[in-house]
Amino acid sequence: MSKFKGILDAAKGREPESEKSSQETETQKLQSRSVDQSQIEPPPKRGRPKAKRSDPDYEQVTAYIRKNTHTTVKIELLKSAQDGQKREFSELVQDLLEQWLKLRT
Repeated sequence: MSKFKGILDAAKGREPESEKSSQETETQKLQSRSVDQSQIEPPPKRGRPKAKRSDPDYEQVTAYIRKNTHTTVKIELLKSAQDGQKREFSELVQDLLEQWLKLRT
């Protein structure tokens, strides 16, 4: 039982459960389940898909570019998205840097 369970129960107007009865209830619930757990499919994951921020293959960097260049690039990316070619700014930078590296080798 959580150390805040009694406070939560009191706020909801319920009688606080004793830890023993809470454990008995949980045990009864577990025993009443006769379905093999390996046959149950896990529920689909909720929330947003993993982003680059949480992907260890990516690193956030900062670069200073002229405002005019940044604005023009954003406009062109939005235009291409309207044509069905959605592309993120970071993908464009990644591709350009990879091309530059190929030229250097």
